[in-house]
Amino acid sequence: MSQNHDKEQTSGESRGTGVNGDEAEPGRQLEPQEIDEEAEQEKPGRVHVALRLSAVVSLLAFSAIWGVLTRLGLIALNTYSGQSVTPVIWAQAVGCFVMGWALSNRKALEEWYAPLYVAITTGYCGSVTTFSTWIVEVFQAFGNQEHWDRHGLHNVMDALTQTAVTLGMSLASLAAGKALGKVLRVDPVLKRLGRKSGSKPRKGMHPERAADVAAVLIGIVFWAASAILCGTYAPFRKVAFSIVLGPPGAILRWYLSRFNSHPRSKQRPHWPLGTLSANLIATAVLCAVFVGQRVGRVSGRGGGGAYSVTGCYALYGVEEGFCGCLSTISTFAQELATIKPERRAVLYAVASWTFGILICILLIGAPWWSIGMDGSCVGVTL
Repeated sequence: MSQNHDKEQTSGESRGTGVNGDEAEPGRQLEPQEIDEEAEQEKPGRVHVALRLSAVVSLLAFSAIWGVLTRLGLIALNTYSGQSVTPVIWAQAVGCFVMGWALSNRKALEEWYAPLYVAITTGYCGSVTTFSTWIVEVFQAFGNQEHWDRHGLHNVMDALTQTAVTLGMSLASLAAGKALGKVLRVDPVLKRLGRKSGSKPRKGMHPERAADVAAVLIGIVFWAASAILCGTYAPFRKVAFSIVLGPPGAILRWYLSRFNSHPRSKQRPHWPLGTLSANLIATAVLCAVFVGQRVGRVSGRGGGGAYSVTGCYALYGVEEGFCGCLSTISTFAQELATIKPERRAVLYAVASWTFGILICILLIGAPWWSIGMDGSCVGVTL
């Protein structure tokens, strides 16, 4: 660990180690400019830089698809009569747990193949977890949109319970994942596989270039297959829209992550602006889509929502796919665990939550309280 890093820690700002460190700067994984620098160091040339960048983007798409499927599967598994907590909490916990494990194994993963780490953390974990859905569900609890037989104070307690349980589960799962990562190391497995980032080729294509080409092909094939499935197999369309629209959200979040290292993020109030902006943008888009599906006082076509099953599935895909992947709890939890001093982390958490609720009040509250929000988008709900 460098002396500069020690000085930064002393001054109260958690920066983390470099790209090969076990701990990440809050919100920072493998940022776009770092990909360019890494490729240039290995072998100058725009082709190689473009190939590495394409590999990262393709792996983000591939891992985002599986992240969305994991989240939707966990939500479906935990949706039943008499459930004690909102189903999405389990998705938040699983995503944070895997994130913690990856953070503990970061150096080994990046030494073996650098884009693999960003695929696991930014791509998969960030897509399993979702900030926007959490905030909208908290807002729904405040307003008792489900029409439970209870008074205002119970609504407040329900919203605060969802907030506390989500944050508690996420932070506890992140810590558990880090602890497991120290015991369940990935190094022995990667050593058996043999290839290591930066290794010299024996003959033929450089192993780094071959891995990049394979990553690009994997991403393109899975994304194209998802689109074909969405267009040709109607029974799976509700999920297919989500996995088609998920990768753009994850890729946009990765590009926004560069603002976490922007000089403005290191000034007061010392918040990771990339993660904050991704979470709030996703919340705003989700609120708009939410209103589009539900505005009105009766169900079906008369409710003012989308007019067809396909339209409703497309809106659902924006909710669970694009917005679910653009926002993240796993990186948010890592930031809360690493920002120093702790009061900055607390203020960051409170501000993120408050801004999200305010967005919901403006975009969902206004039409809800003036027109009504009991319209149903042909049975497709959040």
